[in-house]
Order: sequence, then C-alpha cells, then structure tokens
Amino acid sequence: MSKHRTALRSHLEFAGYRLAKAMTGVLSPKALARLGDFAGNIFSLTGGRRREIIEFNLRLVFPDRSEAERRALERDVARHFGRAALDAIRIQRLRPEDLLKTVTVSGWEHVERATALGRGVFFLTAHIGSWEVAALVTGLRMEGGLSVVNRPLDNPLLEAELDRLRRRYGNRVFGKRSIAREMIRQLGRGGGVGILIDQRVDEDVGVAVPFFGHPAWTHPILARMVRRTRAPVVPTFAVREGPGRYSLRYEAPLLVDELPEAELEDEPLTARFMEILESAIRDRPEQWLWYHDRWRHLRLGEQLKTKN
Repeated sequence: MSKHRTALRSHLEFAGYRLAKAMTGVLSPKALARLGDFAGNIFSLTGGRRREIIEFNLRLVFPDRSEAERRALERDVARHFGRAALDAIRIQRLRPEDLLKTVTVSGWEHVERATALGRGVFFLTAHIGSWEVAALVTGLRMEGGLSVVNRPLDNPLLEAELDRLRRRYGNRVFGKRSIAREMIRQLGRGGGVGILIDQRVDEDVGVAVPFFGHPAWTHPILARMVRRTRAPVVPTFAVREGPGRYSLRYEAPLLVDELPEAELEDEPLTARFMEILESAIRDRPEQWLWYHDRWRHLRLGEQLKTKN
C-alpha cells in the first residue's frame, strides 16, 4: 500500500467499486457506455493535475494540431477510460466462454509460430484499449497460461479482486521479488509473459529512448530478459470497438536470433519496442493512457522556464 494511502480511503474506494459492480449487473453494455461517457466528460473538466498532464502530453506529441483538436482528443480519452473502467468491472461477471464471444481475434498464427520455438513467449503491450482483455484472452488460449509483469494497484482490496479475476482466466501476476527467476520459470513451462513498458520509470533504472519523437525514460527489463532467454516477442493489442465488443490483434513476432548482437543492447532494443507501441497508439490515440506523466522531466522543465 502507498505510504500516502489510508485504510479509510481504500475502503471508500472499494465501496464505490461494489456499487459500480452492482450497476453492471443491471445496466446493458450500451447503458454503461453512456454512463462512462458522462463520467469522462465530468473528469475532463475537473481532472486537476491529471488534466494538466494530458494537456502537456498532447501538446508535446501533436504540436501541429489545433488547440480545439487536442481538446477534442482529450475528451475522447476521458470518455474512453470512463467506459473502460465500467467495462472492466462488468467483465468480472462474465464466464470465460462468454468473454471470448465478445472478442474478435486476429494473428493467432503469430503466437503459434513463436510458441513452436520452445522458449516461451513474451507478449509486448501497452496501456491502450482494453489491456486486461488482452491478458485474459491470451491466458485462456496459451496452454502454459500467462503471467503478467505489472505494477499492483495502490488499493489492496481492489488488487485482490483483480487477482481473483486473473487467476480464473489462467493468469497470474509476478511478485515484487525474484521477477527474473519467475519469468524464466514461466517461459520454461512454455507459457507466456506479458509486459507493459509504456510507463515512465526513474532515470537511475531506465534508459532514455525516443517515444513520439521525445526522450522517454523506459525500463529495459524486456530487453534484458530477451537477451537472456532468446524468447520471441509478440506485440499484442486489444482495443474497444463498441459497447461490450473488442478486437485483439497479435502481430508478427520479433525474433531475437535474427537481430545483430549490437541491436540487443538495452537502449536499441528498448527503442525498437517503444517504436512498436507508438505505432499502435497512433492508430487509436483516444484509447491510450495520456493521463500518465510519461514525459515528466520535460513537463517540469517547461514549468521552470515559464516561472523564470
């Protein structure tokens, strides 16, 4: 639990979650989508610091767009995550076979090709669309299941709920310790390891690589594990296509044996991964987590110049 978080706050958030879960049992996916739009509209007006962050990010990445165009995209992002939050709760009520009926899958042959190498598979994805849907469906389809490298939620009550859902779908989340050892064990069983590396890390643990044309501090864990295990990397993206409908795309695997050794170092390989993620985000920019302080060092630098 975060040192700034109180037990009261966690319980109040959990009570709100229980209320939302009850609503998902009554409302249709279309009605939930409308409610998510409403919540997103409110948040886009009252987002506080998060609104400052998304405004900076969109201005940084899309300087050629007008302020009105960026503002429209900001509203679309808020609405998407309002819908996605309610949808994620609704999914917890679904049986695995019912969820599979709502997902259109393409590119599974790429996973089969990667699995055939006998080294396990890394699944590279980002906080775009419905990334939990990508993990749940992949866990169901992978014979060895899927383990996910992910930052736990600050609220331990909500994290426990999410963990129960993941386990029902053949997923598990790595603990905070011995992650490398657990990843190797999972790959050795022929399973998959899902990694999201689109979020910022501190400079002392990350490498600065281009992301939307600007340096972004990124964790090199995937590059290091790929060098160590020689396991293939399959880019994987699930996006929301409408109320209760998703598309899940698996792209051609990145085979490390086909790359020169110089391109397997932390910086060039991580840069390659981020280029893949950027391409997917550009396809559906309204579904990426622009509220994350991805270019914090640039944002703070801009604020300092403004003050001076």
